[in-house]
Amino acid sequence: MKEPPKIGTLVHSLAGRDSGGYYLVVGYAGPHTVLVANGKSRPLKNPKKKNLRHLRIHQDGPAPLAERIRQRKARDEEIAQAIREMVSVELSGGEREGNKPDV
Repeated sequence: MKEPPKIGTLVHSLAGRDSGGYYLVVGYAGPHTVLVANGKSRPLKNPKKKNLRHLRIHQDGPAPLAERIRQRKARDEEIAQAIREMVSVELSGGEREGNKPDV
């Protein structure tokens, strides 16, 4: 089984209605389940439970944002902005060039 990602890590959903979407890990719901949010359709107040098998783990997010998430002081706008920035870096690396990120 996959190692659980750190809080603030960028993940990409591979299964479910949210397939193709990018999220940040905002908590843990069990040994094989994390809570994810994107600041828009999934705000911090209502994160989605995702099985680790249904996620592709990308890069760790900014350390200050991860700390704000842990302290429950992060805002949805910060989450959405961090995802946009990290996805643009991922895409410029050629992973899914030409496709617009589903954030």
